[in-house]
Amino acid sequence: MELKKVIKKPKLENFNKKDSHSDKNNNSTIPVRLNVLLGLSGFLLLLLIIKLGMLTIISGKSYSTIVNQTEATVETTEAPRGVIYDSTGKVLAGNKSIPSISFERLPSITSAEIYKSATRLSKYLTIDTSALTETQEIDYYLTSSKHSKETIKKLGLSNSAVNKLTSSALYKLEVKYLKKNKLELSSSQKNAAAIYNKMAQTTSLSTTTLKSTGVTTKEISEIGERLSQFSGIRINQGWTRYYPQGSSSKTLLGSLSGSSSGLPASSLSTYLAEGYSRTDSVGISGIEKEYEQTLRGISKKTQITTNSQNKIVSSKVTQSGTAGKNLQLTINSKFQSDVSAALKKYMGTDLTTGGYAAVMNPKTGGVYAMAGWDRNVKTGKLTQNDLAAIQDPIVMGSAVKPAMVSMALQAGVITPTSSTLDDQIIKLAGTAEKHSDFNPTGVKIPLTAEQALEDSSNTYMIQLALKMNGTPYVSGMSLNVSSNIWQKMRNGFGEFGLGSRTGIDLPGETAGYKGSITGSLASSFIDEAFGQYDTYSVIQMARFVSTIANGGYLVQPKVVASVLKSGKNGVRSSVASEVSPTIQGYVKMNSAQWNVIKTGMWDVANGSSQYNTGGTLIHELSPKVAAKTGTAESFVDGQETQNDTLIMYSPYAPFAIAIAYVGDKVGSFGAVEKAAAAIYNAFWKDVMPKPND
Repeated sequence: MELKKVIKKPKLENFNKKDSHSDKNNNSTIPVRLNVLLGLSGFLLLLLIIKLGMLTIISGKSYSTIVNQTEATVETTEAPRGVIYDSTGKVLAGNKSIPSISFERLPSITSAEIYKSATRLSKYLTIDTSALTETQEIDYYLTSSKHSKETIKKLGLSNSAVNKLTSSALYKLEVKYLKKNKLELSSSQKNAAAIYNKMAQTTSLSTTTLKSTGVTTKEISEIGERLSQFSGIRINQGWTRYYPQGSSSKTLLGSLSGSSSGLPASSLSTYLAEGYSRTDSVGISGIEKEYEQTLRGISKKTQITTNSQNKIVSSKVTQSGTAGKNLQLTINSKFQSDVSAALKKYMGTDLTTGGYAAVMNPKTGGVYAMAGWDRNVKTGKLTQNDLAAIQDPIVMGSAVKPAMVSMALQAGVITPTSSTLDDQIIKLAGTAEKHSDFNPTGVKIPLTAEQALEDSSNTYMIQLALKMNGTPYVSGMSLNVSSNIWQKMRNGFGEFGLGSRTGIDLPGETAGYKGSITGSLASSFIDEAFGQYDTYSVIQMARFVSTIANGGYLVQPKVVASVLKSGKNGVRSSVASEVSPTIQGYVKMNSAQWNVIKTGMWDVANGSSQYNTGGTLIHELSPKVAAKTGTAESFVDGQETQNDTLIMYSPYAPFAIAIAYVGDKVGSFGAVEKAAAAIYNAFWKDVMPKPND
């Protein structure tokens, strides 16, 4: 039987036809997930649209304000300093234009950029590093992230320990470590640190002078070629003080702090409140300090507006800068130089510690000259110190005796027609004997008040004080000190300004030193009577003799005659204000009483007593003068010395002088008279023509 192969045809299925079984049991999840995602995306998009709408409609204005927010800052440019002239119009302290390198701190300059600029700049600019402190060196060193990481590593702290510390606490540990281990920077690093410190201290939109003295052509050239590398660095013209009349008035004029040292730490907050920058130059002594606000002038102020990206969008000058006002002094520069030279020439060479003088106009108080020299007794070196005439308290000795006679006349214990007392040894119970220098044996010599001044009787003055105490002298008497004698004595000297500041327009004046008046020292009023107790300054003595010369008016000394407006191009301009004489008091005596004082002083310089104390040189002066000399016991390095003093005035001209040589050798006389004669003769040569007497 033949077998046939059966072949089945494939069955064609309709793939588009849903299978109820398959649809029920094998339903796909992809369309569902897609729908969820699409729904979620749509929801989020809706939220975004709503949020954008809120930002645009509701908060749009506030965000627009933030974007367009600006900040206004005032930039201050220091004005040129005022010029100082002497009484004849000569420039004593002027301004000399010099090239300088400065730094302007713009808002966009960061601390990191300052560090980089300072480090780069130090390769081409060398500045003074003498004022650089250890802390400033460390600040510069640690500003480098590399150095900071190295220091942290040396601290030996774990990462977790470091992370737990605040940046401030970590920095303190770094500083402590570097101080303990004595961080030593190279000279080039110190130079960079000094530059960095100046730049870092500059406030935003302020300018600081990095170097204004000794800027070399090489520095200007090399920095100028690379200015684009140093953000905020400028090459411009600065100024410095110069003294065309030399150094004879320099210590009186005073000095400036300089841009390297900046504002004095003791007055830092005050200066900053007045608008100064930390590195500004200010007067730190003498006239420069006393008249800082006048000489400083008005700074230029510019309002700088920056946007939120710290870019400057506008600038407007709100205050035009003007140079500081100029000063015209009462000081005659040529006379000042001659007075200084005379003091120096006749300075003692033994134990003398200094020589000082003040010359003033008795009517106006104007100081013609004020000079001084300190002497180092170990080396003999002399140092100019004009301000010592107002700052050093000195025991003046017999030069104060005219004031003692004056208070006795006012108290009525003597009168112009009845003033005779014996110069004699004073013997008080329980105290050492006292006598006058010209009468060591104590023989009784009758003297009037005028003669007591001419011969400089110590015991005459003691007897006046005892009478004022209510206990007239009797040999061997016990001294009972009255309750008001010290008040009487000091009030009497105080009438002439002795023991109080004169109010001169210079800083650092002393009132002198008043000794104790209690216990065993209560009886020292008898030493006070002839100038051997309280101390006074030379300028007080000049005011004292001026009061005698003008007939009793206590005139305040001054060194500034007028304030001048600044002229264009440095030319002197008109007077802004004049300093009028200030009367501080009046010594009330009648003409007969004044005649006692003036006659006694005239006789010192012109009298013929065998005990006359005026000296040959004072007698030979022309025109004639009235004077009073003095000596006082002193000690230098434990050795007994003397202070030689002199006051003098001319009845023919507005001239009064006070001189003191401190610590002269005992028994050495004549130096103070030589200096006084040289100064007096220089006055007629330098200040005014000599009149006929």
